[in-house]
Amino acid sequence: MSSTASLTKKHTLLNILVNVAAVVHPLTALPQVFAIYTTQIVTGISLLTWVGFMLIGLIFLAYGCVHRLRPIIVTQVLWFVVDLLVIIGIILYR
Repeated sequence: MSSTASLTKKHTLLNILVNVAAVVHPLTALPQVFAIYTTQIVTGISLLTWVGFMLIGLIFLAYGCVHRLRPIIVTQVLWFVVDLLVIIGIILYR
């Protein structure tokens, strides 16, 4: 196998992994969201931290949009939704 073909295979695998990670990574925070809404306990969850996550994520989202980087766009949109759900839960249940 030529080095070009090998490199193409590695890029293809990496592209697949990045696209999967773009969806899976934000979903890792769903247990936090679930815990907030089922227990209605937000003690120890920082509103400032989650607002910070959201605001910084918007910078990455803008970057992804400007450069048309689909995995970054998908990840940041999903993170925005997760961040927003956590923020709303903190505000509702504090």
